[in-house]
Amino acid sequence: MSSEANFFEKFGLEVGQGEVKVGETYPIYGMITKFISDTPGKVEVEINYSIKARMAIPSEKKVELLRERAFEPGIFISTVRSKDENGIVVDCSTVVFGKRQGFDA
Repeated sequence: MSSEANFFEKFGLEVGQGEVKVGETYPIYGMITKFISDTPGKVEVEINYSIKARMAIPSEKKVELLRERAFEPGIFISTVRSKDENGIVVDCSTVVFGKRQGFDA
């Protein structure tokens, strides 16, 4: 928890909850919980079991990297395109994953 607190302090971030507005851009902290479509150029994923995110990832290699990092925490810079009773749909322009943890067995 200490390293997480230092990260938030260093970048002046805080975790908040509230209403999102269509057309606004927000950093979403979470993880990819499902791949809906993995076609290069038109990738669609689910973030945090509830947000549908569209991504324009051009190469198969980068799509595979995204698949490898699914279920790892990250920050998804996203613009809200719609929100209704079916959920929130965003266009994700940037994904930032943390440094991979190395484990020695």
